[in-house]
Amino acid sequence: MGNSTIKLADMYDTVTVRGIPDPRQGASGYGTKLALQIGSDVMADLVCERFNWKWNNQVGTPFYTNSWQQDYPQLAQAGGPIGWGEDSDAIDINNTALPKPLINVKWRRGLSRTSLSRWLTENLCWMYNKDLTIGVWPGASVTFYPLLGNGPQAQNPLLNMLDANGNILIVTTFGTTGSTAPSLPAASAEGTTVTDGSVVWTCVSPTSQGFRIDNLPSSTGPTLMIVPKYQLDPPTFTTLQQTLDPIPDSYSRHYRRGLQAACLEASENPADQKRGAEMKVTWLNALVDAIKQGDRELNIYQLQPAVPVVEQRYGHYGKRTAADPY
Repeated sequence: MGNSTIKLADMYDTVTVRGIPDPRQGASGYGTKLALQIGSDVMADLVCERFNWKWNNQVGTPFYTNSWQQDYPQLAQAGGPIGWGEDSDAIDINNTALPKPLINVKWRRGLSRTSLSRWLTENLCWMYNKDLTIGVWPGASVTFYPLLGNGPQAQNPLLNMLDANGNILIVTTFGTTGSTAPSLPAASAEGTTVTDGSVVWTCVSPTSQGFRIDNLPSSTGPTLMIVPKYQLDPPTFTTLQQTLDPIPDSYSRHYRRGLQAACLEASENPADQKRGAEMKVTWLNALVDAIKQGDRELNIYQLQPAVPVVEQRYGHYGKRTAADPY
């Protein structure tokens, strides 16, 4: 069940009864298209405001680290596309200690490829599958050992490959490969599977979102289950009967004020356009009120300098000298 019970059409009815121009009254077909576009623009303005709305966050599908693997192509996120990363953690999933060791993983806008290996994954970014580094078929009679179990994992090949027809495949069932490389027809749909001995590969879309981490997991180190948490990308309206989800009903007044201003700005009447520009101020004030509405609790996030403000002679941030070259 979504957050909203209010349809976009209902919101237009509420706005236009107050004398605001109704974009739905335009030429046949075009009026509806304009109304959907305006509705989507206002949604993006509200959802993309620089605030991590609780009602717009999502816990993504967990993925597991593998031997020497930095990039992890994924199926499309079930909860919706990633807008921007908010929080993430990694659990030493096979550790039998209680509680299991848990570390925080920081989101980055981007990460470079690396050959540095360390069991502790520190950073994470999302990338389109097509932009990730994809492996090749490891050959015949090669075993993919399960990532979940007791103790450290056995050494594995990369869990993804590019087949002969350009499809990106990921391992979804572990086992031993067959005698010939698996392949699917070109441009196969995401979710299509192919069997390779006892291994099952699943096709992922080039435009679905996968992940890059650093540092590299070691060859036989602990398996980390990484749980990405993020803000959803704002939805696009495709019908006037679509609800305002993910915006809750209690926040609908903030959306309504933005819609009023946007409808006036879209009018062909210069007087309406001027009025709409003036109503932008009301809209911006509404966003400030919306932020206050959801910002009543202490926040764990805080600003910290990337490097110490006092120069260090030695250590990670110190200058590289003959006395301390590494």
